[in-house]
Amino acid sequence: MVLVRAVWHWLQIVGGVLATTAICWLAAQYAFHLRLLNVQTGSMQPAFRPGDALIMRQASRQDLHVGAIVAYHSPRNPSELVTHRVVKVVPGSFQSKGDALTAPDPAVRDSLLAGRVVAMLPGLGRPLNWLRSWWGLAICVYLPAAAMTASELRRLERQYARIRAYRLHEKQMVS
Repeated sequence: MVLVRAVWHWLQIVGGVLATTAICWLAAQYAFHLRLLNVQTGSMQPAFRPGDALIMRQASRQDLHVGAIVAYHSPRNPSELVTHRVVKVVPGSFQSKGDALTAPDPAVRDSLLAGRVVAMLPGLGRPLNWLRSWWGLAICVYLPAAAMTASELRRLERQYARIRAYRLHEKQMVS
């Protein structure tokens, strides 16, 4: 029983730290217009590799310059983001190229620009991908939620039992 309490206490501390970190990250995302991206392909090696994470800040046309690493919505699939280095800027559009690729991408309209990469976090993309998986959700969201619900139900049951015992004791004293 002592081991169970120690593990439960440790899980509460870790959960609190993770929740605080998540809240701080969400506040930073909102305040500074940031977004966390996972690198999926090797098109930008050696700058970053699959499994790395990128922090992207919202950008505008003025942020476009040759050499900047930007993310933009694919013209073929607007839900897909492409993150490459800008190689050419012309009025109304820009052209980019992956560092590991031989040919540049077709020109892209400025309106498809999503943001500019401001930081790279090596290796953080893998845990983020895992957290988005079924197992990651089950272990990091559903299991703690079920444990907290069970803990709260036990606490309420004990409190109800104390109140019931107190009321029975009161009735016996009145009779």
